[in-house]
Amino acid sequence: MVISEAVVAAPLQLSRQHFTVRMPEPANHLFEVELQIREVQPEVPLLLRMPVWTPGSYLVREYARHLQDFQVEDEEGIPLPWRKVNKNTWQVQPRSDHTQTVTIRYRVYAYELTVRTNHLDLTHGYFNGAALFLYVPGREQEPHLLTVIPPKPDWRIATSLRPCQVTGGSEGAVPGQSFVAADYDELVDSPVEVGLHRLETFEVEGIPHYFVVWGEGNLDLARAVADTRQIVATAARFFGGLPYDRYWFIVHLSAAGFGGLEHKYSTTLNYSRLDFHQPESYRRFLSLVAHEFFHTWNVKRLRPLALERFDYNQENYLECLWFCEGATSYYESILLRRAGLLSPTDFLKTLAEQIGRLQRIPGRAVQSLTESSFDTWIKLYRPHENSLNSQVSYYLKGALVCWLLDLQIRHRSGGQGSLDTAMQDLWQQFGKVEKGYSERQLRETFERAAGADLSEFFRAYVDGTEELDYNTELQPFGLGLKTAFSHPNPSPYLGLNFNGEGNRISSVDMGSPAQQVGIWAGDELVAVEGFKVSATQLPDRLRAYQPHQVICLSVFQAEQLKHFWIPLDPPRPDVYSLEALPNLTPEQQRLQREWLGALLGP
Repeated sequence: MVISEAVVAAPLQLSRQHFTVRMPEPANHLFEVELQIREVQPEVPLLLRMPVWTPGSYLVREYARHLQDFQVEDEEGIPLPWRKVNKNTWQVQPRSDHTQTVTIRYRVYAYELTVRTNHLDLTHGYFNGAALFLYVPGREQEPHLLTVIPPKPDWRIATSLRPCQVTGGSEGAVPGQSFVAADYDELVDSPVEVGLHRLETFEVEGIPHYFVVWGEGNLDLARAVADTRQIVATAARFFGGLPYDRYWFIVHLSAAGFGGLEHKYSTTLNYSRLDFHQPESYRRFLSLVAHEFFHTWNVKRLRPLALERFDYNQENYLECLWFCEGATSYYESILLRRAGLLSPTDFLKTLAEQIGRLQRIPGRAVQSLTESSFDTWIKLYRPHENSLNSQVSYYLKGALVCWLLDLQIRHRSGGQGSLDTAMQDLWQQFGKVEKGYSERQLRETFERAAGADLSEFFRAYVDGTEELDYNTELQPFGLGLKTAFSHPNPSPYLGLNFNGEGNRISSVDMGSPAQQVGIWAGDELVAVEGFKVSATQLPDRLRAYQPHQVICLSVFQAEQLKHFWIPLDPPRPDVYSLEALPNLTPEQQRLQREWLGALLGP
C-alpha cells in the first residue's frame, strides 16, 4: 500500500534511469538494488559513484563500505566487464556495437538506525537516498524513477516522492509502488519508510501533512500531531505561507536514539521510545520537530552558495553553519514559544541552560564559529578526549550568538528590526528563488535590519573567540544573567569529566588543577587522600575540602598507580538563569514585550 497523494503519469522518457529496491529477506538486513540505465553510449566507459556524505549531515560517512555483490549486464543479460577505480566509484565497459541499456545490481547492508543511514529488519525498511543509490556523474539532472517492492503485502510505503504509473518501457515496475524524482538531488532528498507503521494526516493552509510513526513507545500520537500542526501553522505565518504542496514527518521510535535530518518535503526524526511522558523530554521532542521543520526554509531553500550545488563525492566547505544550524536552533524555541507550546519562563530557562552548557566548554576560547563551521567535516562529529578544550559547537554557540544578534538588531534599530526581519528579508532575496547567498550578503542583511554597522559584533563573536557579553545585550531588555550553585556547599573545582563508564576519566579541562599536575583522559580514578572513591562519589567527597587546599588524588595512569598532590580551585557556578531587572523603564518594557511576547514579573 502506498501512502501518498494521487498518482501522476510518468512519461516514457523518464525511465532513462530506473531504480528498483527489494527487501525479500528483511532478517538479513540487505536491500537489493537494481539500476537500469538507458541510452548508454557504446565504448564509452560508464562511471557509477556512491555519495560519501548526505546533505544536512556534514561528515564523510563512506556509504560505499556497505555495498556488496556488485553485478552488471546488458539488455540481453550478458555480463559486462567492470572494475572499481576508487573507494566509491565503479567503471563499466559497455559493448562497442550499439547504444544500449545497462542493468546494475548490488546489495547494501542496512543495520544502522539513524536518520542518515539505512535500516532493515522484520518490521520495516528505511533508506536514506545517499546511503543507497549510485549515481552517474554528468547525468544527475535526469529524472529518476524508483520502484519499491515490499516483502509483505501489508507493508506500507511512506515517502514524499510523487507516486506514478509507469507507462511502458520500464519492465518490472509495480503499479502503485513506483515514484518519480525530478533529478538525483530529489531522489537523495526523499527518504523512504517501508513497513508496519502508524499514520495520521492533517492540513495547514489546505496543504496535506503526513505524520508516520514506526516503532513502539509511549508517544501520545494524537497530541504529537496536534502540537506539530501548531508548529507548522506558526512557521507558515512567520514566512507568509508554506513553500511546498505536501510534507512528511517520519518518526522512528528507537531504544535510545536522538536526531533529525531535514529534507525539502519531509524530515526524519529519531527519538527514544519511552521519553515522551515527562514534560521536559516531550518538549525536547517538540524542539526537534521544530528544528527540522524550520530547515524547510533555512538550509533546504535558503542556503549558502557552497550548498547551491551538491558535490556528493567530497566535502562541501562553508563558514556559516553557525547561521544555518545556529539560527535554526534558536528558532526552534521561538516557534514553540509563538505556538503556545513553551511558556516565557521555560523559553528563558532553555536559553539559560544553553548558556550553562557553553560556559562549561573551554574550547569556546579556542575555536571561532567560522572555524567550527568550516572544520565540521573533521571535528564536530569526530569528538575525542581533547575536543572539549579545542572546539565549540556551531549549534550551541551559534544559537546563542543568533539570539544576541536578535537582541542587538532590536535594540540598535529601536525595535524597528529584528532577526525576524533579517530572516524574512533573506527568504525574499534568496530562499524563494533558491539562489545561494554569500557570507557578505548574509551579514549585509543583518546590518540592514539593524540599520547599523555590526562588524564589531561579527569580529568578536563569529570570527573571534571573545566571551559573549550577555548582560550588556540583555540590559536594554530589562533582563540579566544570574549565576548560582546547585548545591549549598559546592565542590571545589578539579577539572575532571566522566562519561558514565565507571571511574575512567573521559576528559580533563585545559588549565584546570587536575590537568596542570599531569592527570589526563583515560586515567582511572582510584582514591582521594588514600580512601577509595568512585566518579559519582567524587563531588560529595570534595565538599570536605576548601578551595586552595592541597589534596592527594590517586589514579591508574597507563596501568601504573600514581599519586598527585593538587591545589583545589574555587567552585564554579553550575546554575544559570535569566531574570527580570528591577524598575524597568518604559523602553525596556517595550523591547522585552516585543521580543518575549510577554512582560516578566519583578
